[in-house]
This record gives sequence, structure tokens and C-alpha cells, in this order.
Amino acid sequence: MMRMKECLVTILAGTMVFGGAMNLHAAPVDDGVYRLGEVVVSGEETGVEAIGTTHRVTAEEIEKRGARTLNEAINLLPGVNVRTGGDGAPRIDMRGFRTRHIKLLLNGTPYNSTFDGQFDPATISVENIAEIIVTTGATSTLYGSGGNAGVINIITKKAKQGAGGSLGAELGSWDTHWLRGTASYGAEKYDVFASGSLYEQDHFELSDHYSVGDPALEEGDERENSDRERQNLFLNVGVTPTESTLIGVTVSYLTGERGKPPVVVDDDFAPRLRFEREDDSDDLNLQLALNHDFKGPLSFKGWTYFNKLDLLENRYDDDTYTTQAAEDSFRSDSTTEISGINGQLRYDADKFGAATVGFMFENDDYEADGFQIVAVSGGGGGGGGGGTLTNDDIDTSENLQLYSANFEYEVLPLQNLGAVVGFGYHWQDRDGGSEEDYSYLVGLHYDLFEGTRLKASHARKVRFPTIRDLFEAGRGNPDLDAEVTKHYEAGVEQALPAETLLSVNGFYIDVEDFIARDDTGLNQNFEEYEFKGVEVLVENRYFEKLLVRAGYTYLDAEDESSDLVDEVEHNPKHKATLEATYQLPWNMSVYGSALWVSNAYTYSNTEKKQLPEFLVCDFRINKMAAGGALDLYFGVNNLFDTDYVESYAIPRPGRSLYGGVTWKF
Repeated sequence: MMRMKECLVTILAGTMVFGGAMNLHAAPVDDGVYRLGEVVVSGEETGVEAIGTTHRVTAEEIEKRGARTLNEAINLLPGVNVRTGGDGAPRIDMRGFRTRHIKLLLNGTPYNSTFDGQFDPATISVENIAEIIVTTGATSTLYGSGGNAGVINIITKKAKQGAGGSLGAELGSWDTHWLRGTASYGAEKYDVFASGSLYEQDHFELSDHYSVGDPALEEGDERENSDRERQNLFLNVGVTPTESTLIGVTVSYLTGERGKPPVVVDDDFAPRLRFEREDDSDDLNLQLALNHDFKGPLSFKGWTYFNKLDLLENRYDDDTYTTQAAEDSFRSDSTTEISGINGQLRYDADKFGAATVGFMFENDDYEADGFQIVAVSGGGGGGGGGGTLTNDDIDTSENLQLYSANFEYEVLPLQNLGAVVGFGYHWQDRDGGSEEDYSYLVGLHYDLFEGTRLKASHARKVRFPTIRDLFEAGRGNPDLDAEVTKHYEAGVEQALPAETLLSVNGFYIDVEDFIARDDTGLNQNFEEYEFKGVEVLVENRYFEKLLVRAGYTYLDAEDESSDLVDEVEHNPKHKATLEATYQLPWNMSVYGSALWVSNAYTYSNTEKKQLPEFLVCDFRINKMAAGGALDLYFGVNNLFDTDYVESYAIPRPGRSLYGGVTWKF
């Protein structure tokens, strides 16, 4: 921990000193966004973003919301549901799909785990984020296979002209503190941006009037095993050797540990009572990006990348978190690695449209060692299985390869009409064989009147099974087929009186060969799931100092492959959001938000239970000082101290207070 802090301070201080000592005669000012991280060259007026549903969350919006991590930054978006379950990490669901169905990219390169396709958004700090691009429904074929739910592309900051930076400190309830800093320098031929943060939370507390649960499982208001700690470092270097060539190098490193709070209810609906921790997590991301313009209609963009995650996980016997002698206790020390290349050649024929061809290769490796306590039949041991307990070694090594060849064409055949078509062919090589499949995209947008845009799209996506799906002991199935989803979407964007913008999107998704566990715990392909719904977003800027944004999502997630289960569990039918920002006198501003969620269900075998609806409100006030160099703020999360759960028997935090200061120079 101390070495990490020393490294952080040295990098930030060194970058600031180096930047300040340089000659500040630099090149033109840019927007501070690392554009080499955008896989799809598009904008709101053309291309994939014009035919589908894309949300851009900027650094300014992240700061106004008081978000510290990725999940907090996108929690209020339509079609997105952030849910914390038994694993203790926030999971992002989209339009009925799970986190593993989302393709997470950091500057255009994959960030999902090679083992199970998951990611923990609470480890991704926001101080280096310029914008978050969230695309659902008909995503570009240039993203390759996967991403059946959608794509989240985190675009980081880069240095602007000259030297600059920031330092921030925040203190909060439950012995929480967050320290962060950035430093940057931009010159004519190069730019450097560095950032780092330290976050520690000793625990979180339940609401003052919390009453649900078994006192034997959860005593007092301090949530058991709810600590979290992380340290993030980030470095981006850009070089412009010629006017036509851009080169970028990105290094990201994070380390931390966290507890996984156990369930508080002991019944058939709750997961088993477990005492688990991530006792060490180290994540390294390296990327080299290149963009070259051939001074004509042809341009090239490419990435090569390497990600490595070392994870130490332990399941203990009881709430002392010290011994591992009972049945099902384990220790797993795993390493996942992703390495690959992605190249795109684009031909822009101006009024005749633009075509892009791409090729992707990725190698996924997973290794794990450790032990698990299991019961062996016979004997008189004290394990739950009635047999003798023994130490069973964990020794796993698996890998697979992914290939994609992709094509996409966008054109404006008429002044008010735009079209996009795309096709991709994908392969997965793995132990025991290989599998191949295809994806495609077609979409149109039409500006019916000034301020009125109609759009429609259809896409077929494919997601291959992960290493966990195929090979994990007790649940893996090497005969699994790829998941196939067909997306149909139509929407309208309408400018209304009083500076109001309205967006309405309806969608229907047909899911074949959905991968899930059967009654025996084995992974299987389930024939058909259906997800359909409507997303509405309204934004008003009628008053100069007031911004109001409201959203609503209706989702019907059905399991059509079963006569015993109807709704897909943990998917709320209704989600409504409201947020507003108002600029006060004296360089002050206030922000407030409300999140309402209703009609989510959980199952025990075939019996169904509805989760309670909830309303959670947040509030924040800012004061600018020292000519805008200082930002003083105070906030309250869960303002009304609401009792609520996002997954059965896993209560969420009560009211928390925080305050801090950010200095920008």
C-alpha cells in the first residue's frame, strides 16, 4: 500500500515538474479527448450513432453527479440497470442481458475478464475519463463478436496545450476517503497525461430503520465484510511524428481488495451463506494505438493490446475470515490474460459514403491454482456432505482464440436520409474444436422535418461461450453453442417547444441458445429468451441556469424456453429517473437525482417472489472559489435513508454524507 502511494505521488509530481519546465509554445488546442480510443468513426448526425441508441456521458456530467466509478456514472441511463448481488460487485445489466453480455472497452480495447466475461465497474475510477460511450441495440459490426447487450467504451483524457492538472480530496461517512490527481502537458509533437487515485472504505452502514433480515446473520447497522480498497494509476502518451500520423501509448494499473457481504436472510430464495473475499487484485492494461491518414480517401487505424488480471479469492469457514477447513472453503489464485490486435482500413468517398474493413485477433488465457475443501463419501467426517473432508487441489489452465473479419458501409443517398450496413464473420478456436458464426447490421435514419428524426435498425449478434462456460469444474460444458441475438429497434428524436428534446426508442430482442445453468448446475443452451421494451429520455433547457433530464424504461424480459418460469429474474419492469442541475448566485450550483425501480423478481426453483420497489435520491451542492480554481462540494447519497435491495437478501447502503475539494491548475 505505501509503495503504491509513493509511486503515485512520484509520477504525478514528476509529470507536473517536467511539464512546467518545458517550453510552452505548443500546438493548437484540442478538446482533451483521446480520439484514438474510438473504434467507430461516427457522430450524432451520421453513422451507427444516428440509427441506434447511443448515450455519451461527459467528464462534466460525471463531475456534476458526484460519480466516483463507472457504475455510478451511468446508473441513470435508460436501458441500464446497475445491480449488486451475491458477488458483492456492482453488475451492469442492459435490456435484460447480464454484465457478461456487455463488451467493455478502454480506449477501444477489451477489458472484460477472459474467464467469465464479467467486469467490476467499481474498480474503474473516473478521474481519467473524458467520456463514456454507451451503445445498446444495433452496435457496429466493427466491434467484432460479443457485446450482445451493448458496448461501453471508456474514452480517456489526453493533455491539452501547455501544462495543467488537478488535485482532489474527499472524506465521507463510514471512514471513507478518496484522493486523486491528474497532471498533463501538451506540446506540438507530443502530449502526456497521468492520473492516479486512492480510495478506501472501511464498511458501509444500513439505514437507521433497517429491520429486514436474520439477526443471527447480520448484527447491528454496520454491514459485515463490506470494505473496499483500490488504487489506480494511468498514463497516456501521444506522439505526432507527422501531420498524417498519430501514435498513442496507454498504460493502466489498478490494485485493491474487497469483501463480499453475505446474505442477511436464510430461506429458500436467498443464496447460500458464504464468507468470501477478494484479498488481492492486480490489473495491468497496455495499449499501442496508431492512426494514419494517407492524404486522400484512405486512412488506417489500429491497436495492439495486452491485459493481465491477477486475482486472489478466498472462501472462509465463518465470519472471522481466518480459517479454511470446512466443506466448500477454497483458495484460488488466478491469472487471466488478453492479448490481441485490431486493424481498420477506411475509404471515405465523400458523397458516395464511407466503407471500413477490419480484422481482429484475440488470445485469451486463464490459469488458476489453489485448493478446495470437499467431502468424500464414506467415513464420519463433519462436512455437510456427510463424508470425510479432504483438500482438493485446484490446477486449471485453459485458453482460446477469437478471430473476426468485419465490414461496414455508411452513406447519405439523399439529403435527409442516411443508411448503414455491416457484416462480420467470427471464429473461436478452443480445446476440443472450434465454432464459427456471423453478425450483421442494417439501419436507416430519416429527417422527416427540421427537429424530427426517425430511425430503425436490425442486427444479428453472436457471443461465444467463455472459458468458465466451457471448462469450469461442476458447471462447464464444452459442447455449448454460441449465443445468437436478433435485435429490432425503431425510434424518434423530436425537438419540442421550450428548448425540450424528446427521444423514444422501442426494441425487441430474440435470444437463441442463451447460456445458463440448469437444475443440476450444468451450463446449457436454452432455446429462446425474449426481451422487449421502450426507453424514453426527455431533456429541457428552457431556463438558462436550469437543466432537467428525465428517463423511463419499460422492460419485459421473458424466458420462452420454460413452462415453469416466465420473467428473467432481477430485471425490473419499470425504471424511472429524474435529475436536475441549477446554477445559483455566488458561483454555486446544486444537483439532485431520483431513481425509482419496480417489479423485479427472483426465483427459488419455480416459486417466484417480487422484490420491493424503491426510490433513492441523491443531492450535491458545489461552490467555485479562487476564480474557478477551487471546487468545494458537499453531497448526500440516499438522502431519505431508504431501505432497498437490488438482489434478494443483499441490502444496500443507507444514507451517507461526503464532502471534498478539487483544485485545478
